[in-house]
Amino acid sequence: MNATVPNKAPLSLLSIDEGHFALAHDRDCARIYRLILDGQAHSRAEIGRLLGMRSTSVSRVVGDLVARRLVIETVGEASGRGRPPAILLAHGRRIGASVIYVSSQSLSGALVDINGHLVAERRTPIESEADNDTIAAAMADLARGLIDAMPPGMSHAGTAVSLSGLIDLQRGQWLMASRWPRMRGLDVGAVLAPVAGPVEICRNLDAELRARAAREPEQFAGGTLLLHWGWGIGLAYAVDGKPFAPAGSFGEIGHWRLAALDGRRCGCGNTGCLETGAALWSLLPALHERWPALDQDEIRLARQLAGLDLLSLPEIEMACELVARALANACRLLFPARIVVSGPLSANPQLWARFNTLFRAEGTMDGFAMPDLAGVSASQLYEIHGAAAPLLGRAAEALLTERA
Repeated sequence: MNATVPNKAPLSLLSIDEGHFALAHDRDCARIYRLILDGQAHSRAEIGRLLGMRSTSVSRVVGDLVARRLVIETVGEASGRGRPPAILLAHGRRIGASVIYVSSQSLSGALVDINGHLVAERRTPIESEADNDTIAAAMADLARGLIDAMPPGMSHAGTAVSLSGLIDLQRGQWLMASRWPRMRGLDVGAVLAPVAGPVEICRNLDAELRARAAREPEQFAGGTLLLHWGWGIGLAYAVDGKPFAPAGSFGEIGHWRLAALDGRRCGCGNTGCLETGAALWSLLPALHERWPALDQDEIRLARQLAGLDLLSLPEIEMACELVARALANACRLLFPARIVVSGPLSANPQLWARFNTLFRAEGTMDGFAMPDLAGVSASQLYEIHGAAAPLLGRAAEALLTERA
């Protein structure tokens, strides 16, 4: 299993906008479904009290939700004479979405339900020399495997593809990824739509930031910058939890070119990119020379790196200096109130303390306070949740307006 579970229990991934419903009955269906989904109401009587609705209206809506299999009605225990009350529960596996995402030198897939539970997982290692055809075939195989793993009665909301590197979101193309330099301009939508459509493509860091903000909205008020420092280096930016997601690529600071790295060749085709001196793919040779047993998977590597004397390597000290300066320059572009850093390198306490010192030494502009800086544990479950949520939300809204 590649994903680690966040500290809190999974919550519903659905975001349902009542403004999308033209009919009053459909809006009532959405409101009542939301109450049941969030565990705020478990009976018709509770729904009536919370919403001030007549029992006949509540029963009609609940009947529709049960008929659409969005809600399950079970018989509770009798507390005395008479018929025991019915208990209403949201059907967590009524809808599922597939997510295909990048994990180190692999493509991974997950089938996730409404509550964020992973129903199935798949992983396919991809050699660095892989071209478009190889990666397309691996994606299609993952998508088929996830469809085949769906439990009986689950509707498929579609496939979300969460990608790193350069992406054309409007055209649905994966333009470039330094992990696989021979891959260029892969039409992801064309590959997956016949297999497991509809298909939605997103930037991996936007998906992660969306999920983190949905889980802890109070921590993401104002402007937040998420920096991932791992196999690659990139950032996402959100205001009040809503990621800035332009139609094209954004936040690829790992491919900012630096004079100090002049001549070092990057998988993007250029030389002198920040990643050539600070990304895991460029640091692993030096790390393996000192600690040969280190893994390439970011989640496992984070646990391994936590107790090592990383700063004893000159390459790591240089990487800290380069990333600290690049992040400080990004702050002069976006002016975030806080910065969240994820990735296996930030799991090392000594390295994190050194990075924090270097970043603060960069300073800020007059009149602006230094942003808060915090490291977070890497979890691809956030990426999976954030990528799947839009598809699951649209599928739920379609079922809520479905006519018999």
